[in-house]
Amino acid sequence: MLMCHGLAGAYFVTATQSVFANSLLRLGTASDIDPIQVLATGASEIQHVSRSSYLVTVLHASVFGIKDVFVISFPGAAFTVLCETA
Repeated sequence: MLMCHGLAGAYFVTATQSVFANSLLRLGTASDIDPIQVLATGASEIQHVSRSSYLVTVLHASVFGIKDVFVISFPGAAFTVLCETA
């Protein structure tokens, strides 16, 4: 049981972080926004660093990234519960 908790945390957190980062890195192909700066700044301070014209684009990319994170997290959590009950 403890092994499922450890493996789920290790694999799914890493996978979801990668998915979220990749969704923000796609910003660079869509506009003149520096995606590395967006990733380094974080969500709480992005309005101070980004120009207001790009802020909506950054927020939309963040929302889509979070949606993708949930698409991976929910099946991962279900899989972990199934492993624990078996």
